Amino acid sequence: MLAVTWYHAQRICQWRADIFSPPLKMEEVLPESAPQLSIYPRFVGLLPINFRRIGALLKSDGVGLAVMAVFVIGVALAGWGENYVALDDGRLRWVAVGIIAAAMFAVLVAERHMAATANEAWPEAKFIAPILRLTLAVQCLSLPAFVFPTLNIALFINLPAVLVLVVAIEFLLRGLFSLFMPPKTEEVEPDYLAKSQLAAQLVWPPRPMLFLQHEIHQRFGIDLRQLWALTVLKRVFMPVLTVMIVCGWMLTGFQQVSTTQRGIYERFGKPVTVLPAGLHYGLPWPFGQVKLTENGQVHELAAGEQDDTAPEPLASAEGNAPPGADRLWDAIHSFDKAQIIASQSDDQQSLQIINSDVRFMWRIGLTDNAALAATYRSNNLPALIRSTANQVLVHQFSSLTLEQLLGEQRNALASLINRAVQQKLDALHSGVELLSTVVEAIHPPAGAADAFHGVQAAQISAQALVSRERGHAAELAASAQTLATTRRNQAQMNATDMTSKAQATAVSFAAQKQAVAHAGQVFIDELWFSQLRQTLGHSLLLIIDSRIGAGASPTIDLREFPSLNAAARRDVPAKPTQEPSR
Repeated sequence: MLAVTWYHAQRICQWRADIFSPPLKMEEVLPESAPQLSIYPRFVGLLPINFRRIGALLKSDGVGLAVMAVFVIGVALAGWGENYVALDDGRLRWVAVGIIAAAMFAVLVAERHMAATANEAWPEAKFIAPILRLTLAVQCLSLPAFVFPTLNIALFINLPAVLVLVVAIEFLLRGLFSLFMPPKTEEVEPDYLAKSQLAAQLVWPPRPMLFLQHEIHQRFGIDLRQLWALTVLKRVFMPVLTVMIVCGWMLTGFQQVSTTQRGIYERFGKPVTVLPAGLHYGLPWPFGQVKLTENGQVHELAAGEQDDTAPEPLASAEGNAPPGADRLWDAIHSFDKAQIIASQSDDQQSLQIINSDVRFMWRIGLTDNAALAATYRSNNLPALIRSTANQVLVHQFSSLTLEQLLGEQRNALASLINRAVQQKLDALHSGVELLSTVVEAIHPPAGAADAFHGVQAAQISAQALVSRERGHAAELAASAQTLATTRRNQAQMNATDMTSKAQATAVSFAAQKQAVAHAGQVFIDELWFSQLRQTLGHSLLLIIDSRIGAGASPTIDLREFPSLNAAARRDVPAKPTQEPSR
């Protein structure tokens, strides 16, 4: 900007030199006949565009000033930042300090010379002096960053760029507005555009009202010094401004805490109490401050999540599922955490690597002590929870095999991890409360997923075959036991039946023996007749009486007598009912 200012001043000085001492011009010899125009000038003459006017516009001072201002703005914004690294302590830093100090001295001498130059000697000197003061201010504000390397406050380091940006924007506006001004002839002195009213305020003591008064008097002929109201306003301005500043400073003691936050009130830097939601008043700043903290907000944290991981965008309810919802083992997930677990192969201990996705739901405790601990004992709660959770996961997974992890209940494992992490956080007085722990996935690495699927399928097939053979063996054993039980019961039934018959026969024999002893031959004859009735009762008999002669005809007795067959049936014992076959 200083170079642009100097360039515009030199152009006006060159115009004055040309006006007061015009260069000698050679006499032009008019040709006898005007040369004939070529095709290109004729074609350009037919176009309704004035290329000379456009060329003159592009070469004007306003366009050059605007382009240079845009360049300055781009350079200032390119160096703008929020995080700066402290400079190394070395000789090169002090060499830079010496160069800046020498440049400041040279700029200061040039500014004093321009300020002391009379308006009649060089009118543009009063416009170059503010830009020199701006350069001096930028150098002064840049010097402490080199002298004190640890002074890396972003606002303090960016302050010189703020001054440059403000003046560059003013130059840009001046260059653009000059394009709408009517062009001046060559006999009229061109306007000096590279001047800054903002840079002109860099004087001590600041006199912005004096500048305004001078501009109004020069442009409108109004002398504000003769107005009584402005005189009174000038006298009471500082007292009123002081009272307003004091009142505004006292109002800094009011603090508003929203319903989703809690406030920790600090008096002279010491935490005193925890403020609930509402409007509160304390000592004004900086003697009393309120640090805001959360009030029950629930956060989700993945153990494998990195600090610089960008949050996943919200997926539409009607669209495709987000990539984070993919739970297939052959895919690599951003939240997976590699863990080393125990393994056993051929009676030898070894190690395996698995991927796990464990998520924690946490919040800052609802008590006042929890809010104080979360605010003052930890600078980064998510990093603390993630570090503690990783320690617990390493301890828990190191004693389990892959089969145990995949076969164990997820809820029991999550509850065990949740208790262990909460105990460690309580021991650190972090003020964090774990609401729940969710084991989203435990699986081998993506590269070994196919091989593990094959091993797992073989194990399932072997277990199914063993279970099938065990079922067949149990079926054969049950069938054999049923057959043996049936045969044993049948044998017991036959033995009981034969024993009963033998006992009945023995009783009958004893009774018959006793009857023979009392009745003699009569009982024997009756018994013989009874046996005949039982034997011949159901048979067709043909009785031949030997006493019937050949000349006598047989006699049939047609009298009705009780049937011997019926009597025989009554005497014959009933046959036992045969048990139906099974």
